[in-house]
Amino acid sequence: MTSSAGAPRTNRRLTARKACLLTVRYKTAKDWHPATCMDLSRDGCRLRLGQDLERGSALVLLFEAPLADGARSPSVEVNGTVTWGRIEGLSYQAGVHFAADSNAIGDIVNAIF
Repeated sequence: MTSSAGAPRTNRRLTARKACLLTVRYKTAKDWHPATCMDLSRDGCRLRLGQDLERGSALVLLFEAPLADGARSPSVEVNGTVTWGRIEGLSYQAGVHFAADSNAIGDIVNAIF
């Protein structure tokens, strides 16, 4: 029996992502916009947002590390590039790959793992 699905796709991610629901903000060339981070790793994330972002677009993401007592920690800004986008339901989703110098995201990843 042969499969009509074709060759299996390989997972190109170098690090595993952890499911989360973090409120973030992202900045395009113009303004800041709200979004929800659906999953996160040291190298990238998946956002749910209210607009379609063009593949290859540069973004600045603003994260706050969640703390157990509800207090807020200092914000962390991370530069990234949109690698994919799609519409899902009434919102859009986008994959973002962080710039190589974005080591500051490690504190937030550690807080949710």
